[in-house]
Amino acid sequence: MNPEKVEMEVSVQCWKDLKINHCIMDFSCGGDEMQDFDFVFYGEYENVLPSDKLNDFFKVEVFEKVDFYVNSSDEYIGEFGTVRIELNEKQADFEYTKSTTSELTERITESFVLQLTAEEFNIFKDKIKDINGEGRSVYFNYKSDCIISDDEISILEKFERKIKNFITDAIIENEHGEQEEESENFECDVEDTLNTEEKTIDILVSRSFYYTVSE
Repeated sequence: MNPEKVEMEVSVQCWKDLKINHCIMDFSCGGDEMQDFDFVFYGEYENVLPSDKLNDFFKVEVFEKVDFYVNSSDEYIGEFGTVRIELNEKQADFEYTKSTTSELTERITESFVLQLTAEEFNIFKDKIKDINGEGRSVYFNYKSDCIISDDEISILEKFERKIKNFITDAIIENEHGEQEEESENFECDVEDTLNTEEKTIDILVSRSFYYTVSE
């Protein structure tokens, strides 16, 4: 006789002998692997009915019958939830109902206009190629090797404080999600976005947001 069929028949009989009503599997997965999972067997009145035999059986069988999405990507982190297992007595087989919550991350970038002072504008026009930063750090890339005077250093230091506050106050509109810590950065192509009439530059602010979707 087929060993798999024998194992199924034994497991079904064990289920019946213990008078199990249903089983709940809690699970979580992601990061390209199955993480935590366990099985709890319940009687008709929600009393717990331990069974090592059935536990070992479903550790293999559930992965043959239920799809778990363990492979993470840029947006998909993983999933967690439950699988409800019940016996179909007519077919002498088990039925599986998966309830899951997917964990996702979305990176959103928006453009903001920053007004410059006349002093800032002159330095940027003559010497700054682009600006970028993350966290509380700001980096200036110069158009070429150049000498920065003490006055210009002072202006740029004040600008650092100004742009840090600007980035902190910038509101990115997103429909759902919670901002992930240390996910914020910004960049500005001064040469391409410097508006000589308005004396402004365009700042691209990016943040990552965490959210879940239940199925």
